[in-house]
Amino acid sequence: MKKAVIINLSPQKIGTSAMLGKLCLDFLNKKGLQREMIHLYPHLKDLTPVLKAIDGADTVIMVGPCYIDTYPADTVYFLEEIIKDQTILHDQSLYGIIQGGMPYVHTHESGLKMLELFAKECNINYKGGFVIGLGAMLDGQSLDKLPNGKKVNRFFNEFLNHVAKGENSNAALYGNAQLKLPGFVYWAMAKGMNKMIDKELKEKDIDVTLPSPYLKSEQPNE
Repeated sequence: MKKAVIINLSPQKIGTSAMLGKLCLDFLNKKGLQREMIHLYPHLKDLTPVLKAIDGADTVIMVGPCYIDTYPADTVYFLEEIIKDQTILHDQSLYGIIQGGMPYVHTHESGLKMLELFAKECNINYKGGFVIGLGAMLDGQSLDKLPNGKKVNRFFNEFLNHVAKGENSNAALYGNAQLKLPGFVYWAMAKGMNKMIDKELKEKDIDVTLPSPYLKSEQPNE
């Protein structure tokens, strides 16, 4: 690797995604590698600085939050804009980092899959990624604050070591870092979350017993 650009895909310049980007910067700096971090959202109206940074790098690391099963919608727009004009792409390596509120990783992995499909479309080298559950609870704090912080730190550093060497990173790394909980704990968490949602809806005078407006109603037989 000659130079890496880390792109913060989060709307927040200070938060968990930015913290993870900073960890990437510090790790690559210790390895004596050129690196820079750029925030996507200030440049949404004019992507030129971000595109220029990609053009000047041979490794691209995209880091961001998981909103609804993937990166924020503006990330999709960003990738679509790159696809329209691929002149900035020259066989770079692409890595992804995604963090979300749920403790298990499978709800966030589709963000990495999107990057993999993007790389295939653009003929660049997708080399893997890293998923971190419970990222929302950190709010920019150290990974040590996670219940499984020691494991996450260890496997995340292994991931970054692969990045520094330009190697592929296997999904087993972040799978091994996942917080392992019994099924009844997930059930209790889901029940508590649903109660909280119902309470907020009731405070807005919304009848929680009504059928969801998003469900298709069955049409009577004619």
